[in-house]
Amino acid sequence: MQSAIKASLLLSTTLACSLYGMGTAYAQSNVTLYGLIDESLNYVSNEGGHSAFTQTSGNVQGSRWGIKGTEDLGSGYQAIVTLENGFALNNGALGQGGLEFGRQAFVGLTTPAGTITLGRQYDFLIYLYSMTNLYSAGTYGFHLGDYDRLGGERLNNVIAYQSPTFGGLKFGALYAPGGQPGHLAAGSAQSYGVSYSRGNLNLAAAYTSVNNTTITPATTIGVPDLFGTPQSGTIALDRMSTVAAAGSYRFGPALLHGVYSLTDMKSGGSTAVLSTWEGGVTYWLTPAVSVLGGYAYSKLNEDRWGQYMLSANYFLSKQTDLYALLNYAHVHGENVRATLFTATPSSGANQTIVSLGIRHRF
Repeated sequence: MQSAIKASLLLSTTLACSLYGMGTAYAQSNVTLYGLIDESLNYVSNEGGHSAFTQTSGNVQGSRWGIKGTEDLGSGYQAIVTLENGFALNNGALGQGGLEFGRQAFVGLTTPAGTITLGRQYDFLIYLYSMTNLYSAGTYGFHLGDYDRLGGERLNNVIAYQSPTFGGLKFGALYAPGGQPGHLAAGSAQSYGVSYSRGNLNLAAAYTSVNNTTITPATTIGVPDLFGTPQSGTIALDRMSTVAAAGSYRFGPALLHGVYSLTDMKSGGSTAVLSTWEGGVTYWLTPAVSVLGGYAYSKLNEDRWGQYMLSANYFLSKQTDLYALLNYAHVHGENVRATLFTATPSSGANQTIVSLGIRHRF
């Protein structure tokens, strides 16, 4: 279906440009429409003291549709563009806070020396995503509040460079200006990443720092006390930075993967550090059936969290699969409530979410 849409768009583009006398310039252009729909039914053991049944769009992967375009400029040069919209299938709402193209929106140029892109883009912690349990465990498996950004976070106003691949090695850097006159660093962000792939081995490391952002720890991670004082609402941070490293290795039908992240949060003269260790194994029982088992251990000040993740996928085709997920969180800390990502905090130290879903790509 994707190839048919792609061919139709390419033909339409070529005919339209020919009408305006630009056929030769655009005959080598290429436009692709693509998308993914993911929907699940969930049982939540405890949200504010009560169990709940919910419906979630984008549990394993965010529901989206997008357009990718390329134009061959010759001599190894290409113009590229991506516009990607996120949405909630169960109510039709726009995702990413109501942005029309909240997942990605950028234009750029690919050259023999690398690729330069401008617009709304992922930071380079995305290099690590495929080596985490999150790749199969879904949104509820994200680390605390996704403060370490390993679930895939974007930045606005990005100027990014990614190198070509040299013997399996590639790297990238980006800067996002805050746009405040007279305050160059205010609201700005920077990110750097490197990855290496050779045979069955994959390695990656990245660093991202964001200035003047906010967090809501009471509702996102169930922590009532941060920086030594009670925190019930939004906290303004001077800077939030994460450094992380990950790796995976395939042994036949088994894929071992692990990641470590360290997130430093600064507000005024106070600092809070969140660290997470995660490990897991994905095993292909058959070419159509895979299972995942994983665990993540997080520490923030004196509080400790353990997250257990189990998942199973059955691929009906290359485009459609069914999945089952089990995510469980337990916390050790005074007055801290267990909270799986995007769920309402539990009334106690434990929270479990069981999901059954379907995912389709086009």
